[in-house]
Amino acid sequence: MNKRNVLAFLVAVLFSGLLSAQNDGEQNILQLENEVHRLVNAHRKSIGLGELVPNSYIRKEAYQHSLNMAEGKVPFSHKGFEERFERLSGFLDITSGAENVANGYNSAQDIVDGWLLSPGHKKNIEGDFNLTGIGIAKAPNGTYFYTQIFVKSQERPKIVASDFESELLGLINEHRKGLGLSALKSNDIVKAEAVNYSRQMASGRAPIGPPGYDNPMKALLSKMNAVAMTEIIAYNYYTAKEVFNSWMASTKQRETIEGSFDLTGIGVVQSADGKVFVTQIFLLSR
Repeated sequence: MNKRNVLAFLVAVLFSGLLSAQNDGEQNILQLENEVHRLVNAHRKSIGLGELVPNSYIRKEAYQHSLNMAEGKVPFSHKGFEERFERLSGFLDITSGAENVANGYNSAQDIVDGWLLSPGHKKNIEGDFNLTGIGIAKAPNGTYFYTQIFVKSQERPKIVASDFESELLGLINEHRKGLGLSALKSNDIVKAEAVNYSRQMASGRAPIGPPGYDNPMKALLSKMNAVAMTEIIAYNYYTAKEVFNSWMASTKQRETIEGSFDLTGIGVVQSADGKVFVTQIFLLSR
């Protein structure tokens, strides 16, 4: 093996080792988060309280706050607490919430024991909450920063997307028929884009509302060789009738429903925390 190949091999080994160390570090932090969660729930259970259910949205906010503290972007504190809950309110129907922070400890047991010795932190752990998220980040000097967010959020009924979509289209076509308008035909390609956008909103990858002009959904206009296209969005309704009524109460959305379109696609997605996101696309084919 020549010198160049040896050097390339050593760099590859070093890079592989760095990736392995990084992955091990991330795995250790996730294990630490899971252990804090287990210990908090064990304490709640020991005093007759219900377990806290982990939530990805809450964990994301908790982790970001821990990371900001670890990187020195914010002091060790609850700074930004209101903003975190404001963002979470976009995904969860929050009625109350609280937050615990800690730093310097290297074990989940130490963290939970420390919180339980503090009246304020203990009150949060034993509070009337049902969801939680724990985020841990490690500072360059090796110090760990911990954030646990507690939330009380309403339970949400489970929906059957296919039934919801079918009923909504039926209500819309019944209304169009009453006005002497032709029925909208569901198109699988259009529906797939509607489902995809609802899924993006449900996962937090797209803001709640109509897509921007750079969204792939907009390519449907040329892809379907259509004359016109638009879409309407609904959020946080749990029946097709509620969505239909809300759209009919809006002049702009009602005009869309009664517009000169012939193809449609409806995508209904329920997020992990139970919220329902609805996207309906309307197309006028050539």
